[in-house]
Amino acid sequence: MADELKRTTPVTRENMIREPILAAAVELFRNHGFAGTSMQNIATAAGISRPALYYHFKNKEEILRSLVEVVTVRTQREAARIASTAASDHAELLRAVVFSHAVSLLRHPQHFAVLQRDERHLPARVQALQEKAKRELFDTFSDLIRSGISAGVFRDCDPVVTAFCIFGMCAWTVQWFKPGGKMTADKVAEIIADNAVWMVRRSGSARDRNPASWLAVIKDDLAHLERAITHKGAVKRS
Repeated sequence: MADELKRTTPVTRENMIREPILAAAVELFRNHGFAGTSMQNIATAAGISRPALYYHFKNKEEILRSLVEVVTVRTQREAARIASTAASDHAELLRAVVFSHAVSLLRHPQHFAVLQRDERHLPARVQALQEKAKRELFDTFSDLIRSGISAGVFRDCDPVVTAFCIFGMCAWTVQWFKPGGKMTADKVAEIIADNAVWMVRRSGSARDRNPASWLAVIKDDLAHLERAITHKGAVKRS
């Protein structure tokens, strides 16, 4: 089940051709900025002719749009797919969504760095696409956390703040992860996904609990009960 939930978008021949072009464009955008980079610069860096470049991308804005597609939109769509599955295990759903987001960033760290730095300078149409995908991805995270809390699987926490914390944990990898190092992108993404679940999961078995953790569990149960009673009362009054 976990492997099914973690399934990522298959690599197509078109993506295999466009990826090196995007990588070359990203490097140039990082070093010279969007305005300071020409299509000829990108073609030269990618080792292809200008006509070949224009066959795949009509202009620099389309390259930026593809960058948003790779980093944000594709991840948002995959997260939505995972969240919409029939799986009832809240922890596994959250783990799979976080893994999907983290591994996308870890496999494209320079792409994300460019978007993170120059996001406000994106053309309006591309910026709207980026903002919409980010908002929907964040909503998927917070909704999964909220659902797990309601089911009594996750501890009583603020879903929005917790989702922001998980987003930050994923985004910070751009600052320290080095491709080709001791750990693969997939392995680091698995660790991050596990940490995200540990952040929200309630205490373990009774055998592992000390008095303080038992008290935390009781407080959680009382909070769940209070919400349930409040919700039931609100429904009756409506």
